[in-house]
Amino acid sequence: MKIINMLAVLVAPASMLAQGTASSLDLRFQIGVELTRPCQSVFYRIDNHNLKAQPGYQYGLQARMLGELPILDNFYYQFGGRVETASRLDYNPTINAVQINTRDVQVAYSYFSFGGGYLVGRSDATSLGLHLEGRLEAISISGPLYADYDQTNIDNSTSYMRPWFRVSLDYTFDTQGRARPIIGVEGAYPLTNREQRHYWSIGGEAQEKRLLESIAPQGSVAAYIGFRL
Repeated sequence: MKIINMLAVLVAPASMLAQGTASSLDLRFQIGVELTRPCQSVFYRIDNHNLKAQPGYQYGLQARMLGELPILDNFYYQFGGRVETASRLDYNPTINAVQINTRDVQVAYSYFSFGGGYLVGRSDATSLGLHLEGRLEAISISGPLYADYDQTNIDNSTSYMRPWFRVSLDYTFDTQGRARPIIGVEGAYPLTNREQRHYWSIGGEAQEKRLLESIAPQGSVAAYIGFRL
């Protein structure tokens, strides 16, 4: 809900600015479902073997607004965000006869984004968009970690800013009204990634900031609907 509240604050003044500048400027509102998956990481290392943990896939509700710049044709400013969703940390091996179980450990992810884009075919029914945006990503891990009969509660989070490149393809339906429905798909890829340099501490309390950043997703795909004015 934090993402939605932030979008509401940003969308209202941006919409008034676009409408006040020129009625011919293109303004788009989108809502969709985005698929991501946090990265696999080395949970523990023993006898020169890497034991890895993999969070599950995450489907999250996203929202975005794009407004055409008044001076540059086909160039847009944009704001967006994705609500938080979580998936289980999938890891359940036996290490030296010690059973480690993460069935109740959850990895959560959300973001707020801002940036610009260029739409090829802005006036046509089909538009191809090339976007560059910054995503302020929120990553957290929480839940009980079980080892034999012991239990350790993990509860850590961090924020991570990365540049992303996004490609969108959408179709505008021809209607009589000013608001025209749109439907589209998109894919995005981060331009930077954090390398893992530390192992997860089994039975420990704190997970380092860099470790959380290293499990941030390395891509996203989404389908969306919306309307344009």
